[in-house]
Amino acid sequence: MLKRYFTSALALLASLAGSAQTTFFHQDFSQTTGLINPQPDTSQFSHVILTAPALSYHKFHKGYMELTRTRLDSLTGGIIRAMRATPFSPNPETLIVRITLSVEGVQAPALNAMYFYIGEDFNPVNNSFPGNGLMFAKCAINFLEDGFNIKDLETRQVSKTYAEKKQVTLTWVLNNSAVPLEYHINPTSPEETAQPGTYDLWVGNEPVARNANAYPGTSAYSKTKLSNFEMRFRNGVGKFRIDEIRIDDGKPQPVVENAFVAPNPARKDRIALSGKGVNAASVRLIGVNGKVLPLKTVIDGPDKLLLKPLSPPASGMHILQLQHQNGKYQVLKLMIE
Repeated sequence: MLKRYFTSALALLASLAGSAQTTFFHQDFSQTTGLINPQPDTSQFSHVILTAPALSYHKFHKGYMELTRTRLDSLTGGIIRAMRATPFSPNPETLIVRITLSVEGVQAPALNAMYFYIGEDFNPVNNSFPGNGLMFAKCAINFLEDGFNIKDLETRQVSKTYAEKKQVTLTWVLNNSAVPLEYHINPTSPEETAQPGTYDLWVGNEPVARNANAYPGTSAYSKTKLSNFEMRFRNGVGKFRIDEIRIDDGKPQPVVENAFVAPNPARKDRIALSGKGVNAASVRLIGVNGKVLPLKTVIDGPDKLLLKPLSPPASGMHILQLQHQNGKYQVLKLMIE
């Protein structure tokens, strides 16, 4: 029992560290070179494929990617595929895909002008339609006479129509795990939940599909079903602008980053703690022997607390345990000289 607090605090610290968000792909096109690599890092496409580069092509600009098709027929006019065919690592059980884009012009309307795919074993050589057996989910953008909309291909639900050049953010929440995935569309929005084996599709703050069944057709479960991503501009004549793509596992950033001790190592008589929203009465200093050490907590300025041990603690590793005003707990490692 002597080390109960110390052991519990270390367990909480480990669980918080384990919940850190994993980013699989993020590109805001702040650079225009080095964005394609068959063995990509988290900022690179594995492949960008042009089947008729004189008629359908892409260009990286400072701050965005441009995709253009100039002929309606996909066979002679070509297609554009921007993809991550190299599997995401570590293998994700959940994904949140956020794509900020606009349709800059529509010269020839078409259904399913741009496809978005999430699945596995995508082939960068074979440009035919990927089968349902490879898919977790898919959606598309339609080119319309008066703008564009986004369609979920499983439920056939469509978003409202957006005008040309209107920037929107598509948010796709995909859950291949055995437990619900809780998420927020933006930092101020209410909490939403994607159930196991389903996905949610949003445009801005408006849902297009909720709890839509994944695995189209009769495809079997696969633990790697979220390992590949593709955008495929196949139909219509017009131009897309892609401003940003972010793909992560949807886990919240750990609270452990919210407050910090500086300096660390700290002195025996005073420990300076900085962080917004810390409940001063909740702060506990746990010694190397697992005991909670008595201390006095003093407000030392905006978002700053000064912790004064009532007796000098031993030198070595200690644990600070605290609670934020939003109810979240945090654990910090602290070295005392």
